[in-house]
Amino acid sequence: MTTRPTRALAVTALTGVLAGGLTLLTAGAAQAHSLTSSTLAVRVGEEQVEATVSVAADTLDAVLGGSPTDALVSSYLAEHLTVTGTDDSTWTETWSPVVRETVEGIDSYRVDVVLDPGGGDPSVFTLAYDGVLEVDASHEAVVVLTDAAGDVSTAGVLTATDDSLTIGDAGSLGTGLTDMVGYGLHHVLEGADHLLFLLTLLLVAPVVAVAGRWRRGDGVRPTLRSVLAVVTAFTVGHSLTLLASALGWVTAPSAPVEVLIAVSVGVAAVHALRPLARRGEVLVAGGFGLVHGLAFAGILTDLGLGGATSVPALLAFNVGVELAQLLTVALVFPSLYLLSRTRWYPAVRTTGALIALVAAATWALDRLGWLADPLAGVEEALVAHPWWVVAGLAALAAVARVSAPAVGEEHVAPVSGRRVPARVP
Repeated sequence: MTTRPTRALAVTALTGVLAGGLTLLTAGAAQAHSLTSSTLAVRVGEEQVEATVSVAADTLDAVLGGSPTDALVSSYLAEHLTVTGTDDSTWTETWSPVVRETVEGIDSYRVDVVLDPGGGDPSVFTLAYDGVLEVDASHEAVVVLTDAAGDVSTAGVLTATDDSLTIGDAGSLGTGLTDMVGYGLHHVLEGADHLLFLLTLLLVAPVVAVAGRWRRGDGVRPTLRSVLAVVTAFTVGHSLTLLASALGWVTAPSAPVEVLIAVSVGVAAVHALRPLARRGEVLVAGGFGLVHGLAFAGILTDLGLGGATSVPALLAFNVGVELAQLLTVALVFPSLYLLSRTRWYPAVRTTGALIALVAAATWALDRLGWLADPLAGVEEALVAHPWWVVAGLAALAAVARVSAPAVGEEHVAPVSGRRVPARVP
């Protein structure tokens, strides 16, 4: 039989595994959204083409070694962008001064360039770009196209293995929408704040709120219904604001939205520690899902996607977001449910909630400009090894099931002829 001190030590050590995994997940969220992707917004005119190249400052600084001058930034981008016409002639490029701006709380370089076709057809050309891609195989460059009629679409996503595309190709729209699904998928999987918000809400799916305290849930089906309710509420919330923003019905500055996302993680964490309301996780998921949708919309607006003509691309991006959400639930929730059937789960839930609360506080302070995020930089380890968190939770669940007595029917107390789940500290 496992002694109480030994069991306590094991619980402490193994929840530390969870803490380490979640710390990797939470670190550097203020930078997770755009460090791994650049954008090229291309606008086709009647006589020439204009483009805007946007790259995260930290990303380009790392490539160029330090804090480059504006001249060096322009020179580097010009060296790695080539546009050729249908006659294989290289178009002349005229670069504007470098602009430093903040997008989703991330410092970025933005540079405009005018592309002169030299009398050729400006609607059909081949764009080749390998900035950052040449040294980072995981980097991507999203190309958003506005044609001469003002219609907006996603032309494609450039990668290290495919760094060029032909604009004006009749098949480019379908490819662009497929790429946009992948962009939405990767955006969420690389966005720690969105993921941590969802994971913190999932912490309470296996338990129920009774008299202001968490009590152990009773069975798989009620737990799955709880997960479905949370996921659906989050989906409806962020889909509504994403679409409303695309149609121009709602606008919001990015800075307060990013702060509110940090607040959403904090509220979810407080709810995981002590229920704010019965089924409060559904209310939190739906209410703050509206805020997360505004953040998604801000990203796409920066890509040049806006208005009714861009709705297909926005919907494709949203499909990618949903796929990432479902993938996260499928990989993480089974371990959480197995843990919930052991005596260790209160400690796991509390540890996870406290980590989320700390992360939310550091993000909020960082995004308000009051404190540099002390966890920044660790996100690269997570992106490189995304299975650490999944494997850590699975290992924790396996050891807990072996070391701790399973929760059986004797822990469900009858009240007024009904079974009420036992209280969870």
